[in-house]
Amino acid sequence: MELMQGAEHRALICSLVKAMRSEDSWAGETQIQKCVYFLQNLMAVPTGYEFILYKHGPYSFDLQRELAVMRARLQLDIEPRYNYGPSFTLGPRGELDIERVASHNSAIEFVAKKLSTKNVRSLERLSTVFFVQTENSDLDDNQVARRVNKLKPHIPIPTALEAVEEVNELRDMAS
Repeated sequence: MELMQGAEHRALICSLVKAMRSEDSWAGETQIQKCVYFLQNLMAVPTGYEFILYKHGPYSFDLQRELAVMRARLQLDIEPRYNYGPSFTLGPRGELDIERVASHNSAIEFVAKKLSTKNVRSLERLSTVFFVQTENSDLDDNQVARRVNKLKPHIPIPTALEAVEEVNELRDMAS
């Protein structure tokens, strides 16, 4: 499958933000980052973003820049939310190209429904587990949990094991 280009990336993100908001998601940058990560790596949507393991799990600096560009193009807007950081909403030009990515609607809806309403801590656990599983396919569930705990000591092994189970369920539902 051919990787998406700029206009398709932006249409995908707009479609994702729209789906996230319809699920009553906070739709902050962390939720968007993790949802795009799962779209790309669980649902095989060919975004081509490069993700590294960062503070709260997988993170793409290219996606961060794309979000800023989309605000400048009036495709996205932000809504201040108390002391917790802003939420993204569609801007005046946000719906213009959404039909470009209609073939990915089921993947977008799946990710929005299953992941976008989770809090940052849950998303960190799930996305870090999935990142470790993807990068180390030879590890069993217990080894994945120990690796997650080693990378992120604030995630205890039992909590990491719960996240492994949840990610495994997501994998089953997605296939």
